[in-house]
Amino acid sequence: MAMRDGAAYLAGLKDQRRIWHNGALVEDVTTAPGFANAAHTIAGYYDFQCDPANRDILTYEDEDGERSHRSFKIPRSKDDLRKRSAAYAAWAEHTGGQLGRAPDYMNAAIAGVAAAEHHWGQQDPQLGKHAVGILDHCRRNDICLTHTFITPQIDRKTPLGEQEPFLNAGVVKRTPDGVIVRGARILGTLAPFSDENLSMVLPIVKGEAELKYALCFTIPVDAPGLHWVCRDSFDPNRSTHDYPISSRFEEIDTVAVFDDVEVPWENVFGYQDEKIHNTALMVMRFQESLGHHVIVKNVAKTRFLLGLAHLIAENAQTNSFINVQIRLGEIVTMLQTLESIAIAAVEGAVENPDNGVWYCNANAITAGLRLFPEYYVQIIDHIKQIGGSNFMAAPSAANMEAISEAIGPAVERYFKGAAEMTDEGIDKVPLFRLAWDVVGTSLAGRQELYERFFFGDQQVSKSQSYLRFDKTESIETVLRLLDPKWLGQR
Repeated sequence: MAMRDGAAYLAGLKDQRRIWHNGALVEDVTTAPGFANAAHTIAGYYDFQCDPANRDILTYEDEDGERSHRSFKIPRSKDDLRKRSAAYAAWAEHTGGQLGRAPDYMNAAIAGVAAAEHHWGQQDPQLGKHAVGILDHCRRNDICLTHTFITPQIDRKTPLGEQEPFLNAGVVKRTPDGVIVRGARILGTLAPFSDENLSMVLPIVKGEAELKYALCFTIPVDAPGLHWVCRDSFDPNRSTHDYPISSRFEEIDTVAVFDDVEVPWENVFGYQDEKIHNTALMVMRFQESLGHHVIVKNVAKTRFLLGLAHLIAENAQTNSFINVQIRLGEIVTMLQTLESIAIAAVEGAVENPDNGVWYCNANAITAGLRLFPEYYVQIIDHIKQIGGSNFMAAPSAANMEAISEAIGPAVERYFKGAAEMTDEGIDKVPLFRLAWDVVGTSLAGRQELYERFFFGDQQVSKSQSYLRFDKTESIETVLRLLDPKWLGQR
């Protein structure tokens, strides 16, 4: 089948999935309030990839002669990475980077799993073949994936093997056809709108007592015994005029609860091997593989935020003030930095001789992932400062209509921006409704938390960046300049 369009994608969501929200099972995520809008946004992604105008950018001809999204392709050259960047950017720029877990993110994850066939198959070659087979299945059926990579945050001090068993999802027993899994995993973003779940790599396990948690597999979202517990939906089920972001991009985060779920053996690619499990992230080049998508998305998101900040300032003509220009200039510098990092990540890519796969430059990816969480918080603060009280003077569409009928259409003059904005056709109220949805609503708070912890705790990550970085050249530079004979040396 290869690529699906939006209609085929939506049809695939009508199954027996158990999505728990607000005290009840969601009967149909394509129609339920709080869910339907996001489902149709994702459907738009699949229509976007099927648009003939986007064919050359987004897709490639696979081994079956079908078209597949470039994110499924394992990069075998630097040019493959360039093309994948363009494919990532097409959708991210189209949506202003507002969909962090767009399907192409997990497409790349499953390609990364298959690229590490040599790793999974060290002790049992069949497991390596499973990894390749899973990618083939996902590509051929254009599967939309969610993921549950980490354990529930219950007790981070006590070793997992000393905690109550099966708080984290683990193997209860092996069956003739697969394994029985019991426990919970987080954080299944996009799970209500996905076809399958990828669970792998964490936690790091130590010793026999924790070996049952060394498990990597995929499973259909609607598998018997699998439950998805949602946080509150931040989609207010209002018009896109009133909530242009919340009404389109509510990805929904979930906790996966495995109530003795049977995972078919062919879906398992990592099984109770401490060394293979604990080294998988490094061998997969996990950060370089998935970080590539994140960096490109962050460029698009920063570009959108710059445009929003500029238009807010221009609306009130405060962009002539030096303090506002400084804030806008900082956002420009952040965008230029991220764009440069995105280029360096690809142009500095290297080939892994173990599997012939090309991976983005690790230093560039690391820098981008460490900078953006701080950039995002600063940009949101800049937008708040630039917008000021205007956020509080942006009535809903219904309120504007009602007051215009009561007082007369002339009342709209109290809610307009500077005359200079009229040429761009942007009304003040919709602009500030959009801005508030970015900085002040429930979804805005979730987005800030999401960006802060997207690739883990930033303080820990910075510490690891220092510990892992090769400091040899830096040290040699200092020693060279300390040498009294330096001036006469070449």
